[in-house]
Amino acid sequence: MKIGIVAFINLFMCFASHSQEFSITGSVNDPQGHPIVQADVILKNLKDEIQTYTVTDSLGKFKLYASAGKYRLALYHLAYQPYSDTLRLIASSEELKLSLVPKQENLSEVVITAKKPLLEKKLDRLVINVENQPAFVGKSALELLQHSPGIYTTGNGELQMLGKSGVRLLLNGRLQYLSGQELQDFLSSLSADEIVNIELLTTPPSNYEAEGNAGYLNIITKKAKKEAWKLRTGIHYEQGKYSRVKANVGLQYQMDKLTTHINYNSGKINSFENIAQYNRFGPPENRQHYRSFNKERRHTFYQHIRSQLDWELNKNSSLSLASRILVQQGNRPGNNQTFQVQENGAILQEINTTTLEKRVYVNYSNDLYYEYQLDTLGKKFMINGSWAGFGLQDQQAFLNTFDSDLQETLQEQLRSDFDNTSSIKAIKLDFLLPYSKSTWETGLKYTFTKAINSFVFENYEDSTWEIDTGLTNDFTYREQNAAAYLSFQTKLSEKWQLKAGIRAEYTDTKGISPTLEQVNKYDYFQLFPTFYLQYEWNENYQMDLAYSRRINRPDYSSLNPFITYQSPLFSNQGNPLLRPEFTHSVEWNHTWKHRYIFTPFYNYTEAYYSEVPLQLENSNETRYTFGNLGTYQNIGLQIILPVQLSTTLDWQHSFIGVYQSYRLSYQDIRQEPEGFFWRYQSSLSVKFSDAFHAEISGYYESSSLQAFYQSAPRSDVSLGATYKFLQEKAQVSFSVADVFYTHRAKVNIEYPQQALGFYRRNDTRRVQLGFSYEFGQATKEKKTFTSASEEEQSRG
Repeated sequence: MKIGIVAFINLFMCFASHSQEFSITGSVNDPQGHPIVQADVILKNLKDEIQTYTVTDSLGKFKLYASAGKYRLALYHLAYQPYSDTLRLIASSEELKLSLVPKQENLSEVVITAKKPLLEKKLDRLVINVENQPAFVGKSALELLQHSPGIYTTGNGELQMLGKSGVRLLLNGRLQYLSGQELQDFLSSLSADEIVNIELLTTPPSNYEAEGNAGYLNIITKKAKKEAWKLRTGIHYEQGKYSRVKANVGLQYQMDKLTTHINYNSGKINSFENIAQYNRFGPPENRQHYRSFNKERRHTFYQHIRSQLDWELNKNSSLSLASRILVQQGNRPGNNQTFQVQENGAILQEINTTTLEKRVYVNYSNDLYYEYQLDTLGKKFMINGSWAGFGLQDQQAFLNTFDSDLQETLQEQLRSDFDNTSSIKAIKLDFLLPYSKSTWETGLKYTFTKAINSFVFENYEDSTWEIDTGLTNDFTYREQNAAAYLSFQTKLSEKWQLKAGIRAEYTDTKGISPTLEQVNKYDYFQLFPTFYLQYEWNENYQMDLAYSRRINRPDYSSLNPFITYQSPLFSNQGNPLLRPEFTHSVEWNHTWKHRYIFTPFYNYTEAYYSEVPLQLENSNETRYTFGNLGTYQNIGLQIILPVQLSTTLDWQHSFIGVYQSYRLSYQDIRQEPEGFFWRYQSSLSVKFSDAFHAEISGYYESSSLQAFYQSAPRSDVSLGATYKFLQEKAQVSFSVADVFYTHRAKVNIEYPQQALGFYRRNDTRRVQLGFSYEFGQATKEKKTFTSASEEEQSRG
């Protein structure tokens, strides 16, 4: 009986030990002891069957439950080598402390281990991780870019990289059909909260369009992976002199092989712009002096919707449809006072102009993308069809009052109506052909663009509106572009890697102005080579040499011969004879200890074009137009230095210094301006806890040149803090932009018989308070691709 009882108890305890569930807890860190977030933790039986699964949390910790037995514990993460080990479970285990080894990158890239921003120097681009910077939570993408290393804005808001203008914007690999003010408006409508990293392609490879002297800026927005669905919501309130309210909602949802992504942003922006201008022209004995003060209120409401549908047709093919629409409505009431003054400051005449501008801008794009995998080595072909367009309706009303001691007060009433519609249709075919020792890429592309502009200018006379036939005009622009490219990449040895390519483009353009009876035709064929050479001396030093030739085509609006007026003394006119400019770029990049980047560079631009303000003969009017002015070259150095002071304190530094040199000639003006420009940028981030982060960021840039324009120094300091709670699903943010109110533009122009300039201030100092919340779980990563009409869209 005793033996039977003992046997029964032993049998019961054995059965219980196998049926009872025990816990497996642990933490996963990198070799430096930092927690690894979102690592997959999988428990398998000895038959390699999955028993249970989880992911590490924000502290790198995990917890699993399983019954007694022998298992294989496996860890996976995209950035680290897989880990696997056997585990015998007979009771709840003590906390396991596991470490993952970073993956060994091939020679095409170097991972830089700085936290904020996380930099990655690849063969043909620099990647900057800007996710979750507290100083820019709730801010716009444009404000974020102004504080990101490697890219900056000029006094008029134009983006530049390595001393070059002509930046083209990609969003998740698809170029947005924007340029100039439209590009700034788009970036202002995109929330910095959505951005994960920024890719700077200053010498893009040949499979990218040759358009854009400065290269490409690719903004990668947040993507989720692996699970079911995610909904992000946020609202932000800002107060400067006037208020701003911004809201965003993002939904990502996965259904087996079908994944959808929808993002909606809207905002109501109240702001102002104050500009003080001066203009002196004429010989010393008869010099004219004018000063003007313009105050403009701006009320803007925007709605921005982006969506993408990814469908895995089978294991070898997939289909994607991406659409985007931006609608912006606003009005800009303003008042301008212009004074004609004598040398001693006495006022000869005063002109008061009251204006009201109403704008409706619509920009849209639709891309259909098909990808087919040819074999297991990664060979594939992609076909992309694109249909895009934009439209602008701009109505302005003017009331000019002329007051002078020499004559009675006069008034004139004017109005204008500008209507623009543009459409772009493109198709692109690409082949990616990797082999054991080399990778080839080739493709074709065709684009047809059509822009129709109508401008009506009216004067109010004798109680009726009369069309001014001298200013009213129609303009139609057509462009066809055909391109082909070939690219080759190979590993020459353990330390050397080479990539080279060639792109050929043929362009045919036609501009028609029926009112002016003008027809301008222009066609050209050009080759655009690219070359990259990379050498890895050892694990601490890597060198990259890159060369490219690129083209910068004029915006469609710059070719339009319309004349539009800001005031009776200032007007704008496009130039249908404007030609593209071409730029040769050389970069010699050095990366030390996978952290510090030193990049000497040289750029040379021929047929350089820019805006030119000129005094009209026998008139007090200054007209801004465009012209091919000559050549432009710069030689410079960019330095990026991330410094980790402690586990909780990071200090990022970047510096760019450029020697600028122009050789300009336009009409009877000959100038050779040159000078040195530098810009220093820094950000200090503090991690008080896993939930509470703060950051201060700022920059200072010296005076600079842009053709005839001479810009004064500028600076900006911003700060912010974020706090996460409710298991990091909720977040509150607080920030102050332009703390010392130093972000402004001051520009001067000196001609032999004329000097003019302006000083501009905007509503840049603002306090922001925001709240965001995240529902659900992550979904698959959405595909990224390049739009077939990427180049043409950017020139709207």
